[in-house]
Amino acid sequence: MLKKVTITLLMLAVIAAVMLLIIIQYVKPTKSLDLQYKEIAISNKIAEMILSRKLDVRLSEEEVNQLLKKQLASHSTLPHDFRMEGAELNLQGAMVEADVNVRWRERIPIGAHAMFTLAWDPPNLVIQHVNTQIRNWQLPNAWLQLAPIEIPLQSYLPKLIGIKNVVFEDNAILIQLKPFQ
Repeated sequence: MLKKVTITLLMLAVIAAVMLLIIIQYVKPTKSLDLQYKEIAISNKIAEMILSRKLDVRLSEEEVNQLLKKQLASHSTLPHDFRMEGAELNLQGAMVEADVNVRWRERIPIGAHAMFTLAWDPPNLVIQHVNTQIRNWQLPNAWLQLAPIEIPLQSYLPKLIGIKNVVFEDNAILIQLKPFQ
């Protein structure tokens, strides 16, 4: 009798270990991502603005990617022992799709797909987390809900120039400026 119980417990332990390995392989990131970013300087675009005679600056998807990666890097510690290690962002109007690599409890690497919304709430560009999924499995928002991140766009501009409005285009953000703030 004791021998049957021992064998049964051993088999259950082996099955649990195999299931854990399968789950870890399932959630493992499919590509290597980082949070390295390049500083963008909106003020460098002022010369382009003068040549085009329009009071607006267009940030390309790559520039928005760099701007958002900078913010994500400074907010890489997430709730429930998660830490963001990398991101690749795709701008779609006021929505941002992000492939992200996170690590849970400094041990288990996880590849996820997150959705964010962008909104202009003067004087900040606000990034709001919408949802996260791992492969085809939607995480409950209670498990991983990120606080809104605010980017003070005005800090990237010269002092005499203000922001009138921000327009979200398919693959860019148009910042409409006003002189002599």
